[in-house]
Amino acid sequence: MPRLLTIVLMAILATACGYRTVIGGHVAAIEEMTTAAHEAATKAANAATVAEVKQQADVVYTYVWGISSGLVRHSGAASMHGWKTRWQSTFTDFDAAFAARYGNAPPQITDPEDLGIVGRGRYIRRALTAKADDPDESPLPAQAVERLVSSLNNVIGWTRMDNGVTKAELQPRVDLTYQWDAPKAFWQSSADTGWLFEVQAQALNILKSNYDGDLETARQHARDLVALVEKCRVGIDANHDGTISPVMMEGGLNAVMLAAQEAGLL
Repeated sequence: MPRLLTIVLMAILATACGYRTVIGGHVAAIEEMTTAAHEAATKAANAATVAEVKQQADVVYTYVWGISSGLVRHSGAASMHGWKTRWQSTFTDFDAAFAARYGNAPPQITDPEDLGIVGRGRYIRRALTAKADDPDESPLPAQAVERLVSSLNNVIGWTRMDNGVTKAELQPRVDLTYQWDAPKAFWQSSADTGWLFEVQAQALNILKSNYDGDLETARQHARDLVALVEKCRVGIDANHDGTISPVMMEGGLNAVMLAAQEAGLL
């Protein structure tokens, strides 16, 4: 084989391997963060004080969203990033007039390693989609990627950032309408918006509740939090066939890990 061709092929292979390593690293990180969130929720369920229950609930929230709720020491609404950070979008994705009104600064967070489970999951989905459409990229096994993304979507939500048009101006919109052909059961489940947001909501419920010293109620709420994290990990047997498949409404992060291994990402 000519030397130049050999060098080119090696460079292509190195790029593909590097891409797979990066995506695989984020998949592994999500698994580690989910395990840590489960441990924190379990600590909350067995805490000795209401304050400890709240502290551990904030740990869970932090793993989910990438930042603390801000509610352990302060009252008020939880601190939440805007669309630029949450969706890793830049002003170049949308109309110049929209950018002018809302600022053309880049996202506050540009490194996925600074994001929580939700942000990393969205990054993985976006990266896999972009590579699937890249004709110069070494393709990953299509079925494994489909299983990975479907299971991941159950956890982080099937919603995606898309372009809405208002007065002929492109604006960012959270879009779920591309799933119109989903079964009725999907819309009646919590998989459409993502099981992980049930975890986030329950953590916020614990953080905002005034238990007035009622430790047992706080612990019960924490036990419910444990179950919600576990659902994200294991998934649901939605069709009651005795198995949890890596498909819409069923697969969880365990299915994501298996599919990632099949795709050669881990």
